[in-house]
Amino acid sequence: MHAHSQFCMSGDFTLEGTDSSIKELVKEEADEHFVVVLSDANLERYGIRPERFAQVLTSDPQVNAFAIFIGSLGDQAERLQKTLPAGRSFVAMDTKQIPQILQQIFTSTMLSSA
Repeated sequence: MHAHSQFCMSGDFTLEGTDSSIKELVKEEADEHFVVVLSDANLERYGIRPERFAQVLTSDPQVNAFAIFIGSLGDQAERLQKTLPAGRSFVAMDTKQIPQILQQIFTSTMLSSA
């Protein structure tokens, strides 16, 4: 993974990847649809506004889309989390937190749809 990233072009495709995932997933028949985006929260560097990311995350009411920020330059992840819709984003600076966050996502979604 590390060696591969050395040779990748600089850029961010968070919006495009999230949008594509939501559009493809909703085509599938399922009781629930989930998209979980893992991001380094470095959207600001590429001119991606939090409002635009929020718009993409909530673009289809049939899809439960969430972001988990697994890295941050300074307090970028925390600032981004504060601007996104409540309950749609999480910060995990330690990968051990990810299973707990996923459990929280699935539990909260199940309770809200009951």
